[in-house]
Amino acid sequence: MTPLRRALAAGLLLVAVALCAPNPAIAHALVFESSPRANEVVTASPSRIFLRFNSRIETELSGVTVTGPAGRPIPLPVAGAPEGSPDRLVVPVPPLPSGTYLVRWKVLSADGHVTEGAFRFTVAPGP
Repeated sequence: MTPLRRALAAGLLLVAVALCAPNPAIAHALVFESSPRANEVVTASPSRIFLRFNSRIETELSGVTVTGPAGRPIPLPVAGAPEGSPDRLVVPVPPLPSGTYLVRWKVLSADGHVTEGAFRFTVAPGP
């Protein structure tokens, strides 16, 4: 076999192996559930923000901020995850006046990637 044919055969073999090899699952952390929910209008200030992700996250390396109508971000302490729930974050929130709020989250997911996202909710004016 000539060197060119040998190289071509080796290249085809590598392509075949790459196409047949199983792909690792991608587990970037994405929010599956939140409270308050995205775009929800609540009648009272929430006492906490709850986030459930599609994979395990490192709570110690995670962060959440809330930006209110004044435009100033409020960094919030991550209280951690409920016992036995490594895919959840619970974040205590100070009393919030009426207005629309932007929640930004940034977490380290189980696959070692940092992911981030945001959603809004509104605290409706009282009666």
